[in-house]
Amino acid sequence: MTIRDQIAQRHLLPAAGLEPTIKSPAQYVRIIVSEHWAASTSGQLITSCLVNLLCRQAKLVRHIEIVVPQARNLVRLPSGDSAKPFPDCLRDLAEWAVGGTVTVSTIQTTATADHTLFVGGQPCAQALNQEHALTLVADGWRAWVGDPSRAPRSISPTSTVPLGPFLAAALAAGEIFKRSRGILRGKFLSGDGYSLWTGASSPDWYTLEDGPTTTGIYLPPTHLVGTGAVGNALAYIIASLGLTDGYVVAIDDDRYDETNLNRCPLAGWLDVGDCKVNPIARTLRAANVGVFHFAGDIKSYVADGRTGLSTNVARQVDDLTFEVVASCVDKGISRHDIQGLRPRLLCGGSTLDLQAKSNLYTGRRGSACLACFNPAEQHGEKIRALESQLRKAPADERGRFLREHGFDVPAVEGYLSGARCGNLGEAALKDFATRPAPEFSTGFVSLGAGLLLAAALLRNTAFLSAAPRRPDMASLNFLNGGFGDSNLGADDACELRCQERLAAFTA
Repeated sequence: MTIRDQIAQRHLLPAAGLEPTIKSPAQYVRIIVSEHWAASTSGQLITSCLVNLLCRQAKLVRHIEIVVPQARNLVRLPSGDSAKPFPDCLRDLAEWAVGGTVTVSTIQTTATADHTLFVGGQPCAQALNQEHALTLVADGWRAWVGDPSRAPRSISPTSTVPLGPFLAAALAAGEIFKRSRGILRGKFLSGDGYSLWTGASSPDWYTLEDGPTTTGIYLPPTHLVGTGAVGNALAYIIASLGLTDGYVVAIDDDRYDETNLNRCPLAGWLDVGDCKVNPIARTLRAANVGVFHFAGDIKSYVADGRTGLSTNVARQVDDLTFEVVASCVDKGISRHDIQGLRPRLLCGGSTLDLQAKSNLYTGRRGSACLACFNPAEQHGEKIRALESQLRKAPADERGRFLREHGFDVPAVEGYLSGARCGNLGEAALKDFATRPAPEFSTGFVSLGAGLLLAAALLRNTAFLSAAPRRPDMASLNFLNGGFGDSNLGADDACELRCQERLAAFTA
């Protein structure tokens, strides 16, 4: 399997509403940014995020041409600080992300583009005649994406908030993905605007309410549990907020492989094989956000000595007190473990096909907890079946299987033979037997979930007194542009019996 195949594997899997095979592969994308927007933070956030998302759409996108006047670089890129001006630094971003799998140029050509994206400025009349053209306008907490002929005029970007710009980039990347992959239902965006502050959507930019600036705010210590796709996106956003003070505890026991590169915006090609928490820590530290990273699961974190953890946070964890927790895990058992900590503020982000969601778990009577509708996996039979199969296999066949799947052969053989030193082999077999089957996922949906989650965290921490009252669940459907809030009722079959405990506590 080639590098391109590995990166593309997850976004080429079946998903509701998508064609079973690629409709239009190897697309050429041109991004045009006006001079005014190129010199603004919002314009650079949109453009850099677009490049980060599109270069990861391996097999669907082949080349990105960026037509942008040179400007001083105003934004911090996931690939690290760069002395190069904007947009030259974006070539380095794509090379860092996918090692040249999708190429990027910053010289305007006469090549025919399959898609043309206009960031902010008024496109020329000739450009308006292109078949697949979109205008992106975003500033603060708001984003608008649609046909250039319907775009809001004379918008002057003034904000440094990354939420709206990142949302516009995710929406535009989603539109290119839908046209390349092909859709069976849903729609293409023609003039759709969104406010992450109020949860409202409108084709009219001027009716969308903006939120407060994030520059200089304080984000209380937050446990980020799960640093894969959604957790990666959340850290990407936090690093771009311009915080005065903040502290993140990043927890994950997994490592990156090539398939993660299609959806983890803080992971580059050289991070393959590394612990998922390490690029998170690197990015947050570069943004002057305090961070403690732990390469293990939440149970191990609670039981560990946690050397280096902030004294105040360590004292709280010792008392099993968790103030703010963001759950970005993808297993039911992990969600049960997090809910069992009973955080004061618990938010969760998730994806399903082309849908992104965030939930606020308030602990109110009748509302869902994190364990509701997420039963714990029962893995005992899978583990026993794999062990039995390996023990019965001839030694040469067993060795070949273990080597092909990347096992530490002596460690596994030691465990199967009953040796006391076989703990590593046992852990490796359990991980292999319980690893879920690959599911569809792509970067723009994960970023959408991260944005919904980041907005919920900010509204319920830094801006609690000023934020509009909203239901507990926010969702964004990239297939049809649907955006809105709703409530999630409790699961009558919740394995943690959350409603029974609440009733007993309030009786």
